[in-house]
Amino acid sequence: MGCECSECYHSGKSRKVLLISAALLAGGIYMQFTDSSLYIIPLLLAVAVSGYSIFRGAFRSLRHGRFSVDFLMTVAVIGAILLGDYAEAALVTVLFYLAEYLEEYAGERSERSVESLIRLRPAEARVIEDGAEGTRSIDEVRKGDVIAVRGGDSIPLDGIIIRGTSRVDQSNITGESIPVKKGEGDEVFAGTQNLDGYLEIEVTRTSRNTILSRVIETVRRSALRRSRREKFIERFASIYTPAVMVLAVLTAAVPIILGYNPMEWIYRALVLLVISCPCALLISTPVAMVSGMTSAAGRGILVKGSEFLEKMASVNTVLFDKTGTLTEGSFEVLSVEPGERSEEILRIAASLESRSSHPIAEAIKGAYTGETDEVDEFRSVKGRGVSGRINGRTYTIGSPELFNEGSDGKGTTVLLADEDGIMGRITLGDQLRDSAPRVMEKLGEKGIETMMVTGDHEGVASEIASGAGIRDYRAGLFPEDKMRIINEMASRGTVAMVGDGVNDAPALAAADVGIAMGVRGSDVALETADVTLVEDDLERIDELIDLSRRTIRTVKLNTGITVTVKLSLAVFSILGFVPLWLAVAAGDVGLSLFVIVNSLLAGRM
Repeated sequence: MGCECSECYHSGKSRKVLLISAALLAGGIYMQFTDSSLYIIPLLLAVAVSGYSIFRGAFRSLRHGRFSVDFLMTVAVIGAILLGDYAEAALVTVLFYLAEYLEEYAGERSERSVESLIRLRPAEARVIEDGAEGTRSIDEVRKGDVIAVRGGDSIPLDGIIIRGTSRVDQSNITGESIPVKKGEGDEVFAGTQNLDGYLEIEVTRTSRNTILSRVIETVRRSALRRSRREKFIERFASIYTPAVMVLAVLTAAVPIILGYNPMEWIYRALVLLVISCPCALLISTPVAMVSGMTSAAGRGILVKGSEFLEKMASVNTVLFDKTGTLTEGSFEVLSVEPGERSEEILRIAASLESRSSHPIAEAIKGAYTGETDEVDEFRSVKGRGVSGRINGRTYTIGSPELFNEGSDGKGTTVLLADEDGIMGRITLGDQLRDSAPRVMEKLGEKGIETMMVTGDHEGVASEIASGAGIRDYRAGLFPEDKMRIINEMASRGTVAMVGDGVNDAPALAAADVGIAMGVRGSDVALETADVTLVEDDLERIDELIDLSRRTIRTVKLNTGITVTVKLSLAVFSILGFVPLWLAVAAGDVGLSLFVIVNSLLAGRM
């Protein structure tokens, strides 16, 4: 059970067994009160029906040389029967089975959430080929294929709308409760619901790489990444249980040696054995963590493990990348200098950027409508730009810092150079996210420091930081500079880093918690990050901090009440004030039920 979680969660506790054993228990107690001499039969049957899996687990643990919770309960039940307390033996067994049933319910919650997510995903898609529709398995649909989605159907794959408009319910993926109007050029996600219009969608991610697939995989893997508190509780339980067992033996042995009533003190020792069951204590943390992560996933926040949910509760510094994180990341070319060579400069720049997916590269490629040139000897200059040979000449495009040049402070600037020197300047503009100032204000109210780290030049960095309400910023940084800053700030407390690009991946990995923007984020950033925001909404960060802090408060309440009740029952059992059935009802079933309900309620707030 609690101490052997993997066995407990998959032992298949049956509601039918619970109902049958409860009926036998009720019948036996009724017959006992009516002075029927046959009352022992239904009570022993209740023990056999509900206790079969418990006794089998006890035998298995003994065979492996360890004392499991099932073993403790088996000793208590056998002891009660030998003492002639048949009703109590049956009541203890049925209540313990109920506790296992509740614990299994809690343990399988993440599995049920995965199953519900899988049901969102259609098995087939209508693919348009040569003007005709054909049905295909979603696993056979490739990136670039065009699919048709009618009103009322679920969208089978991630993609960009190329024809049609509709309202789309994205609540399952992004947590948005109100349907969003979508049209040509807008992105849609697998598993969301097309409410009315007809849509033609160009697929951008295969079935294995959709946002929904990432959600499913994250929920599945999150149970493997346990928090520090979960590990501590398991270590505590491994000491707590044998310590109480020793105390139970002493509780029986010492009074008997001193000449007290053996039956009375053996009974008290059995009660203490039951109280030593650490089931409620063991689930007090993981149930709350699973509830918190499941709740986060429902809001479009994917947390890769409970350890990161725990760390988010103690974050006191959040670093933000600029492009695509604090800003929309949708650059547009404002000017090309010198103007008389603008066509040539854009052609060479677009050719060099043809292999890059950075927002600046996308803007440059979008600004040039002609044919690009073939690029040989392509090379990326980490965090600064790219270079390559075009028609026998070497060209380099990148930030002014790459060429040891300054910036005029007007927008984001990239320079283009050939073998003879700088030949042109491209100035681009980006827009600050509307939510950025609100998020910085909320984080400040929580006592969390914020900082912007960017590879852009001082002028643009100052303008964006001021607009977002960030006092502290660093400009002109390489990826390794961001890592250095994070390492320096780690001495002050827990640091989170928010980014979206390939050049943010080292910083995301170095931070205590790396947070990637899901829609715009590069595959490297998404893989490296510990948390992914499905929707590029900065306000989800504030929600995540609130949720993580509430989850940790729930964990503390669960463990605090569990330990207090257990220790109180232990003391009162030695004094003879706690019967065996109450030890199970309050110390096991009651506490397990409290932990589960409290955790589920906290996740839904």
